[in-house]
Amino acid sequence: MAKIIAIFLMALSLNSLAIVVTDDYLMDLQDNWLSLEPAGAYDFIPDDLSYDTYISEDFQNKLDEASKKLNISLEGQDIALAGFMVPVEYQGSDVSKFLLVPESGQCIHVPPPPLNQTLLVDASSDPTEFRDLYVPIIVYGRISVGSQSFDIADSGYTISDVVIETLHFDDDDYNIEESDD
Repeated sequence: MAKIIAIFLMALSLNSLAIVVTDDYLMDLQDNWLSLEPAGAYDFIPDDLSYDTYISEDFQNKLDEASKKLNISLEGQDIALAGFMVPVEYQGSDVSKFLLVPESGQCIHVPPPPLNQTLLVDASSDPTEFRDLYVPIIVYGRISVGSQSFDIADSGYTISDVVIETLHFDDDDYNIEESDD
């Protein structure tokens, strides 16, 4: 993973501050989100989940407990995740710490995302420009396992030694989709 990140960083230095990614790479990033959940954490969810089961107190308690389970095998690993910035600390006009969440608008609505799907990104050594809550980004860095609490949400992981890029989609992808309509 370190070699991949090094190659990626070299390629970025040749391009602008925005990155255009492929669908395959986005699937890899999605798989990285899934790796934050330890194996078996949600095995209690039936394939034929009914509304009555979903709203039951017992099921909701199991969901709550599963959301707090962290994947300790990720400690010290390099990771890349695409998500959305929710600032928690600024240095001047730049963001020095923020929560990375998998869906736009999370943390500003109730309930916040699960603990195992919320990461604190520590960019205090090199603060980054603020991105709107609906602008996707990719964060590359080293992950640490351990929860922290903030007014808006709790995080289960911290990413440090970060590189942060704005995510853009290839305009050709949009033109193909529009012409298919």
